[in-house]
Amino acid sequence: MGVDKKKSSNHGSSQMNLDIKREEVLRAIVLGDSFDRKFAPVTLEKPRTLLPLVNIPLLDYTLEFLTAGGIEEIYIVCTCHAEQIKEYVETSRWSNFKVFILLEPGCNSVGEVLRACHDSQLFQSDFVLISGDVISNMDLSKALKVHKERREKDKNAIMTMVFKQASPTHRTRSKQDDTVIGWDQQTSELVYYGNSHSTNRIALSIENIFSKHQQVQLRYDLIDCHIDICSPEVLALFHDNFDFLDIRKDFIPDLLSNELLEHQLHTYVLQGEYAARVKDLRTYHSVSKDIIHRWTFPMVPDNNFMCNSTYSLYRQMIYKEKMVKMIGNCKLGEETVIGKGCELGDGSVITHSVLGRNCIIGRNVQLHGCYLWDGVVVQDNAIVRNSLLCDGSLVCNGAVIEKGSIISFGVIIGQGLHVEKFSKFTLYTPHKSLNDSTENDDEDEDDDESSDEENEDNQKPDEEKQFANATVQCDMGPGGKGKKWIIKNEKYNEIIDDTDMESDDTNDDLDESDSSADDGPTCNLKSTKNSGGQPKTFHDEVQATVRRAIKEKHSLDNLHIEIRSLRLAYVKESLDCVLTIFPVLLEIPDIQSKTQKEISVQLSKNIEEYSSVIKKFSLNTESQVDFIFAIQDFCDENTKYQPLFKNILFGFYQKGALVEQAIINWSDETKSDQTADKSYLEKCQDFIDWLLNASEEEDDSDEESEEESEEETDESD
Repeated sequence: MGVDKKKSSNHGSSQMNLDIKREEVLRAIVLGDSFDRKFAPVTLEKPRTLLPLVNIPLLDYTLEFLTAGGIEEIYIVCTCHAEQIKEYVETSRWSNFKVFILLEPGCNSVGEVLRACHDSQLFQSDFVLISGDVISNMDLSKALKVHKERREKDKNAIMTMVFKQASPTHRTRSKQDDTVIGWDQQTSELVYYGNSHSTNRIALSIENIFSKHQQVQLRYDLIDCHIDICSPEVLALFHDNFDFLDIRKDFIPDLLSNELLEHQLHTYVLQGEYAARVKDLRTYHSVSKDIIHRWTFPMVPDNNFMCNSTYSLYRQMIYKEKMVKMIGNCKLGEETVIGKGCELGDGSVITHSVLGRNCIIGRNVQLHGCYLWDGVVVQDNAIVRNSLLCDGSLVCNGAVIEKGSIISFGVIIGQGLHVEKFSKFTLYTPHKSLNDSTENDDEDEDDDESSDEENEDNQKPDEEKQFANATVQCDMGPGGKGKKWIIKNEKYNEIIDDTDMESDDTNDDLDESDSSADDGPTCNLKSTKNSGGQPKTFHDEVQATVRRAIKEKHSLDNLHIEIRSLRLAYVKESLDCVLTIFPVLLEIPDIQSKTQKEISVQLSKNIEEYSSVIKKFSLNTESQVDFIFAIQDFCDENTKYQPLFKNILFGFYQKGALVEQAIINWSDETKSDQTADKSYLEKCQDFIDWLLNASEEEDDSDEESEEESEEETDESD
């Protein structure tokens, strides 16, 4: 293993002093490689750990977490793109910390990395093992203390795994994860670890497990944070077992099933703290939202924790650095981050997007749900939706990039080109041997088993041939430059999830019953200016349309068609429509002069009459959680509604605009966030308890029905 020579002199003391230091110093191993292809073709040119997440490299979040947790020496083990990581560390603030680069270009798996760490003899005491794409604000010292105390009592307790409670539908939980955890309730010893989509059943060995553990708890609501506190024995076991390629797939199952070894693994579950791994494009999107919504505090943009940024926080979760130039009537929408040196053109609308530094946005550009890295240029009249654009890419005049697209480094989307959904473009040309230097993303430590079902016998695919045929020449439009990346992503590995788009795609195509009216409402779109001659925003037009429909008593079906037409014209999502509509539907004239009882009666009447408009947009559960948080924000800004938060929630639930699981998920997220306002949760706790009890009774009823059905079947037999 090659150690960065610039810093290796710190280990040049005598062997005796080195051994003493090893016992005293708390170390961490950071896996600088992911060993997967989930960010291809982007990671063919840049390592995942250096990809910007809300304009800060992923590696910075991991290193900040470790140093805040008391880690004194950090070793980043790099295989591919090692020079990029080394250069970044040496030129950033981490050059003043004890952060070392361990070079291992020949490693093709996590197992080989850990064997190399064992051979280095650097890790003779407990250490933290973490992936270089983990974001967390947990108090690591507490977990370390628990692990140390356990080790003092029992030397067989060789590893503590960190988990975070989150529902199976939580947005930071990768869709590829199907983790079931079993542990001893008294000791927290791990007795079962399963993560497979290939089966909907689990098999527990009664003889092996319950003979040693009287009470075992099974959990399906935990995310594996990929933060492990390990003893040196972990490295020794990898050294002795060369067939161990991965911790989760090989090491843990073997240890749990091995009756000869007495080694134990334990669990540590976070309470009200944040931890997530950016393991694919979908979680990249989800964790970005969490950072913007401040779940990761203190690692949020306006804290400027890397000491090289100047962000300030504005209303609607808008973060903006100094030296941003906004020209004319440029509009910034909610959940937007703008880096230093950006120039935003007249008439452009930017919402739910993150722009890196020195991005140039032309006139009348629409950006929604986008991630633009440094130096991206989007010229006049272009439209980009829910896509990722890497450093130096260019979108020419009038081009349209549909959702889920990846535009890699330096790619030029030509003038007027229409990029289809989930397209990927790159300038990268594979080297002679992919295994030598380009991307060691050979075998994913977390790959979905269904991603390569043909290789069930673990035969390695022909990497060089596969990547050599990964791109094709295509029409990039006038002035365009790039090739299309044709290797499809695995299911759920898109920046906008396929499952999240199902209802939205359905809304894109009008029902047959609406088709005859389609030409009518769209004629309203030719006028996008108000009486003052200024361009209208989506928010203005939708709310004006809703108010007019209510005043003139239009049918709700026609109102829905009009709003959908506006959504298509402004390139918006269904959630954007709902968040714009509901404040108008809850409006009560002369509210300040009314008693609380009068407000409550009118509010119930409004929800009764108009909630079907919201229901028609078919929000998925995750979007409904965002809707509930928006209702909470609405009540914050309108104090007369605050005592009626539960009434609003119950009203929308009763009319089918909110589902039970969304309300429960909102409750869980609010409970787990230490910084969240719990007053709204307290207001409707009895309602939530009722939902939970009703859900349990329904499950019991289903079980009884199944039992009765089985009994009837037996009798008939």
